[in-house]
Amino acid sequence: MRLKANGFEAWIVINGVEAEQFKPETVDYPTGQTCWIASELDKGFSIHWRNTEVFCHTASRIWVDGIECAGEIILHPNREASISGRRTSGSTVSPFKFSPVNLTDDDAFLDSSGHKDLGLIRVEIWTINQAGTKSYGKVDAAVESKIHERTKKGSSHQIKFAKEEVQPLRSAAIVEYLENSPLVTFTFKYRSIDVLRAEGIAPSKRKISPGSSTSEDKGPKRVKKEVGQPFESKVKPGEIIDLTRSDTPVATEIIDLT
Repeated sequence: MRLKANGFEAWIVINGVEAEQFKPETVDYPTGQTCWIASELDKGFSIHWRNTEVFCHTASRIWVDGIECAGEIILHPNREASISGRRTSGSTVSPFKFSPVNLTDDDAFLDSSGHKDLGLIRVEIWTINQAGTKSYGKVDAAVESKIHERTKKGSSHQIKFAKEEVQPLRSAAIVEYLENSPLVTFTFKYRSIDVLRAEGIAPSKRKISPGSSTSEDKGPKRVKKEVGQPFESKVKPGEIIDLTRSDTPVATEIIDLT
């Protein structure tokens, strides 16, 4: 079972296998769904989403552990997109990998914002008009987060970026956001399977069945809450945004699939 809302669905693939989703919930704000997945140490993963019925152009904005990564544009329904790493230039990508959490006992990190989105993979889908394309700029390397031992929230894993891989050259898109909030948001909360079992989120002594959900028979539960720290958009409807600009620490660059 995949997360589904507002004509889109999303899922995570770890080491080539679709991850099981535990305790899916329908969230009222931000509109969408959330679930838990089991991260696997030193395994790569990819993030997938599909437009099942929306007849408008959409762009994704994606965060892993609070670090924004380039998304993709989908122009038509019944199309799928995915990313397997953080794009660092028009022709290079650093693959995602689950790694041991980088702990420190330095009290200077107690108030660090680096821990607030640890353990979260967030996919936002926005309605857009594409205003043009341009060449990619070089993206600064992501700063590796250090987490104080007292703020790790039960996390034993975090997402790191593997050595850059060369891929076919891509162009960056310039888009116009049509709304001031995303059409749908999917949030995957990841922990090791041992932690999920200890917390009663995943069943104990049961082999994970790829592509299914422990709550499949009951369907997703509806809750009214926020997941993590929702992105506070500065985008205004009708505003033309150059997604290759570098006025933030991590540049947002969205690639046209067509």
